[in-house]
Amino acid sequence: MREYLKATDIPPSGVGGYGILAFTPKTTSATRAKLLMVCRSFVAHFPSNGSIPPTSPLPDRMITVWPLDDPKAEKPAAEDCDYLVDHYDLSAGESAIADAASQRVNLKGEGPFLIGWSPSNTQGAPDTLVLVVDMSADADQERIDRDFAFWEDKIVGDSPLWVRHQ
Repeated sequence: MREYLKATDIPPSGVGGYGILAFTPKTTSATRAKLLMVCRSFVAHFPSNGSIPPTSPLPDRMITVWPLDDPKAEKPAAEDCDYLVDHYDLSAGESAIADAASQRVNLKGEGPFLIGWSPSNTQGAPDTLVLVVDMSADADQERIDRDFAFWEDKIVGDSPLWVRHQ
């Protein structure tokens, strides 16, 4: 699932695991086209958290988060990628990257990165990082889509990878 949250609301409470889309800098004219491709892939690969039936309990959910400075605004609900890129909450991304680095993961590229933890309340705890996808070398929509498909398959689709941590 996908969710838009403020840095102060990350990690999402009660879910089995979560991932975050971590940018290194906010968007610039040099990075805008790539980040818009990342946004389109994010929206295309994951259903919104609100669309999941209530029969799917929170502890069984893996949520991928796009951090926003104001997720309650109208435009995140409309999934306007210009808005999502322009209002990315950089502090959440920096925190996720710092945590991954503390677990000896090298994230020196320009990113963005998909970083996941399980259970969801273990960011910052040793040996709880589940998976990292580095999109630094991705320069076109096809490669970005492949990274999201990999994330979807390995993180979302391979629940034993993260459910076993609970």
